[in-house]
Amino acid sequence: MKLTSRLFVVAVVLIIFYQAQQAAFAQGVMLRSTGAVNAAVGGTATAMPIDAAGALQWNPGSISALKKNEMTFGLELVQPKSSVSTSGVPIIPAHPLLGVNRNGTTKGESGVTPVPNMAFVWSTSPRSPFTYGIGMAAVGGASSLYPQDGGNLMLSQHGRSATVIVLQVTPTVSVQLTERLSVGVAPIIDLASLNINPMSLGRSLSPDTSLTTYGTRYVWGGGFQIGGLYDFQNHFKAGFMFKSPIWAEKLYFTGIDGTTTTRQDATFQLNLPMTLSAGISYDGFRDTIVGMDVRYLDYANAAGLDQGLSGTTVKGLDWDSVFSINLGLERKINHRLKGRLGYCWNENPIPDRSSALCISAPMITQHVFSCGFGYSFAKNLELSAAYCHAFEAKVSGTTHTAAGGTVTNVLSANSLFAGLTKKW
Repeated sequence: MKLTSRLFVVAVVLIIFYQAQQAAFAQGVMLRSTGAVNAAVGGTATAMPIDAAGALQWNPGSISALKKNEMTFGLELVQPKSSVSTSGVPIIPAHPLLGVNRNGTTKGESGVTPVPNMAFVWSTSPRSPFTYGIGMAAVGGASSLYPQDGGNLMLSQHGRSATVIVLQVTPTVSVQLTERLSVGVAPIIDLASLNINPMSLGRSLSPDTSLTTYGTRYVWGGGFQIGGLYDFQNHFKAGFMFKSPIWAEKLYFTGIDGTTTTRQDATFQLNLPMTLSAGISYDGFRDTIVGMDVRYLDYANAAGLDQGLSGTTVKGLDWDSVFSINLGLERKINHRLKGRLGYCWNENPIPDRSSALCISAPMITQHVFSCGFGYSFAKNLELSAAYCHAFEAKVSGTTHTAAGGTVTNVLSANSLFAGLTKKW
């Protein structure tokens, strides 16, 4: 490719990067990447199939482009850093030392959350148009833990905790329709659990009527995804993926009513959003591939996330649909070592009006930087590692309580990834 053409490509990409900075970053409960390789390049994979885990997650049609059969195992360790604050809450009567308003900040104590993943892609023959794959990974999740704090209005009566885990299995088949075009399809099987205490979903926001000391159980869900990859055979590839909503069983909770202290059972419908992803990649630079994905997550039309408060009853978490942009680069340094970089932006799904509803799940992080490497310490055996930092973000809104005031959620996070890949 001529130098002028390369400079044009770089200029276009830089312009897109600049425009993308107008959006904030937060993909809500859905994780931005899967596995150490995909995480290191910012989750970019729709047209950049450089590993089995990322290809299976973001474009089933792209597994046909993997050069060898591949099996990978990985683990992510996520450590969020969060806090919740209330301010402007009137003290009645006014206190001579504390003043007329009560302000308080409480730090979260959620610790480290493990996120495993596994992916397997194979073809029965180099001449076969079919490629098969199966991915098993945690594709969604979050955790939070706030102790009781009498100086913080939102935690004055009891603490709050939440853990959400979404495990997904994606048996996949891709077919090479032409020399340039491959198409894939995958049914999706989900197993999910939401553990939130106190539980106010479908109930009054008042802590007196929430379920406490309750239990829950895993629920099943399902959907499908389809995708395609087109190789222009001039160093460019383009890809597209459609993932249906994940339709799930109703969540089930049992516990003790905060007012009557008697047993009560509750259910709540919570689905995962429809996702669209489009991507482009370019490998015309020596030993280097760069890519970009643009995604849309339709939280605003997912059951349980689409509504907010109705009076004082929590009908849902009231999230907005979001766009995201994922950027990635992989460069081969020598015959054993590869370096990887990535960056992400996307809109914040939690608007100010939902701040009080999402204290237990403030998925608001913005501007995520990632880096990593792959090292082949034996033939067809690669160790990969990655680090991601989600820069601090905050959202503020009304407390939705009779006392009034403002609640502010703050969140940042660090993640470490490790993975082992065998090719043949």
